[in-house]
Amino acid sequence: MPDEKLSVTSGERLRELEQQLADLSEKCAFLERVVHEVPANIYISNLKEGVIWCNRTNEESLGYTLEEIRKMGGMEYLYNIVHPEDQAIPDESIDHYQQFDGAEFGGVFRAKHREQQEYKWFMGWAKAFGKSSEGKVEELLCVDVDMSPRMNTEEQLIQALRENLKLKNRLLIKGLRKRELEVLSLVCQGLSTKAIADKLYISTNTVSTHRKNIQQKLGTANVADLVSLAKEAGLG
Repeated sequence: MPDEKLSVTSGERLRELEQQLADLSEKCAFLERVVHEVPANIYISNLKEGVIWCNRTNEESLGYTLEEIRKMGGMEYLYNIVHPEDQAIPDESIDHYQQFDGAEFGGVFRAKHREQQEYKWFMGWAKAFGKSSEGKVEELLCVDVDMSPRMNTEEQLIQALRENLKLKNRLLIKGLRKRELEVLSLVCQGLSTKAIADKLYISTNTVSTHRKNIQQKLGTANVADLVSLAKEAGLG
């Protein structure tokens, strides 16, 4: 009698596990279909190796299968598809996440199908996806959307490029130290070196050093460019 009860219980448990497995397989198939059919290029990029996985949309829109990408090398693949003038975008994304893993990185760039000559405009996002045992970012989850069908006018393109520039400038601003941000904010308000020194209770030489370091980090040649970049990024 006890053996019969045990047999019934085991049989019920087996059926439950089989149903759970069936439900899980159905869910995985559904999610896989979503990932591969979503109208955006989704891929995983390793900071050292480049692209190591992509969805079917990515393969179809750019003409390279995942197997071909892996054989070619993820970084070489990126340089093959991205417009020569925009190849700093992948590099900037990598540099960004080697130092920062918070907000997503965004950029506008051109890329083309392997069998086509014409480049299309893409808007890309990325965020930290995989980290090492030391907590350093090693992989990025990236999503690129083809904007070409949605950019019917030159004004739309100009606006997209402006947004891209704003994002890049914000990333540059994030690289400044707290005191450098304070100095930059006061420069944007039109204060002189002496006025900034008096306001922050530091020497004029220290202010000058901060201003020099800020310009080097932001890549600006003069105060006008410095202020323009800062305001474009939303500071001041």
